[in-house]
Amino acid sequence: MNKIIHTSQQTDHFLQNEDFIKWRLFQTKESEDYWKDFKLKNPHLEVALQNAISQFDAIEINKYHLSEHDKKDIYDMVFQKINQYKRRRLIIWVSSAAAIMLLGVMSLLFMNQMNKESGYMSEQKNEIIVGETLPEEEIYLISAGKKINLAQNVQIGLTEDGNALVTDSTSSKKVLTLAKSELNRLVVPYGKRSKLILSDGTEVWLNSGTQLDFPSEFNGNTREIFIEGEIFIDVAHNAQVPFIVHAQDMDIRVQGTSFNISAYSDESSKTVVLVEGKVRIGRGSTHIAELLPNEKIDITENNFLKETVDVSEYISWRKGVLEFNSTPMSEILRKIGRYYNVQFDENTDVKLNELTCTGKLFLSNNLDSVMTSVSILSSTLYKRENNTIHIIKKEMPMK
Repeated sequence: MNKIIHTSQQTDHFLQNEDFIKWRLFQTKESEDYWKDFKLKNPHLEVALQNAISQFDAIEINKYHLSEHDKKDIYDMVFQKINQYKRRRLIIWVSSAAAIMLLGVMSLLFMNQMNKESGYMSEQKNEIIVGETLPEEEIYLISAGKKINLAQNVQIGLTEDGNALVTDSTSSKKVLTLAKSELNRLVVPYGKRSKLILSDGTEVWLNSGTQLDFPSEFNGNTREIFIEGEIFIDVAHNAQVPFIVHAQDMDIRVQGTSFNISAYSDESSKTVVLVEGKVRIGRGSTHIAELLPNEKIDITENNFLKETVDVSEYISWRKGVLEFNSTPMSEILRKIGRYYNVQFDENTDVKLNELTCTGKLFLSNNLDSVMTSVSILSSTLYKRENNTIHIIKKEMPMK
């Protein structure tokens, strides 16, 4: 474990190194020769260096044409943000916040360049979206009428005797006694995430703003849970005992598979995306559809839309990444708002909401770096005053 942590720290060091970033961004003959010689002289750093190269090149920045001015903008922004993080001492062990932010800024600056190359022109109008950071709440578990507060990003595993083994980010463990005759409720508020391993081995990742009702043990002919919000679930296979997820007025029936469900009470559309296996979706006694891998269904009242999709866009949130594919700004801000516990205004008349964006947003521990990246992606100005966030349209120069 210490070796893994050490390698990760070395990788982060490269991702924050001025010469390394210049090399990967500009790739001159001089820099190629320098790093070739560096690898020969430092074989003990080979793994960390290759990890840094892979993470940096995942942005695929050299796949597109960028002017020297664009590259300089990217370079200046990366180091401005890295220096901010160093001053705030926000470097963490395995994956530094600065390194994550670096990739986020690179990616979003890069996708912004694509928008400019496509000829997108925005009108200069006095348009603004306002967000407010909300009071922080704790993850909590309700069992037998008792409320138990839990730490951020905890993992909960149910033991064979129906109790809960809670592990926090410091690997500290404690055992909680759960009710045996009634459902337990795990509540993950906005700005938090969690993971639960059910008694049959089924793994459930809970996104922000999610409530899950589950038994301490599965008994009978079915395994059933109830959710409101968003989960990714990897169901333990059992052909004799089907697994049923109840998501408001939607029922998903499986035996063993993995899929994502988004069923927030404040959204009219409910979504199921299948990664592996097969699921049957119904509403009461009414059969709606069956899904195969890489298929998605959107359900809005009595309207159903099924299509083939890239599932990574819908499940990347559990790895701290949001992926967008021509996604409206309003939807991007809704997801960011849940992830960071921020409420943005929902004025549909603001034309900023009509912007669509494509790319990856790496979610660091710092809201300001993420909002800066969003402002770059959307060609807007971002300003934060205490708990209030302002996103303002700015004029984009013609090319």
